[in-house]
Amino acid sequence: MDISTEGKNYLAQVLEDSDVKTLRFYGIPGCCSVNLGIGLEEAKENDEIVTIEGIQVAIDPIVKSQLDGVTIHAEEENGEIGWLYTDELLTCVYIIQAH
Repeated sequence: MDISTEGKNYLAQVLEDSDVKTLRFYGIPGCCSVNLGIGLEEAKENDEIVTIEGIQVAIDPIVKSQLDGVTIHAEEENGEIGWLYTDELLTCVYIIQAH
């Protein structure tokens, strides 16, 4: 997993203003497979903890393989700044605004 300069700067700002200092990727049970959940959450007991460009990231082992080739990035669209993760096949957008 990588993080762009824009992603790093945006998440650093969001995390600075948050009581939680960890970006967590976790599994959400679905009807056919496990879906990917992302949020500002404390790491769980079985999570793998990595630091990417100074950002602490917790990864639920169930979704680790889904994060191969992913880049965390941030950009502005329609006046809102949010972050997204992207790989060669998929782009998912999540808006986490700094307060």
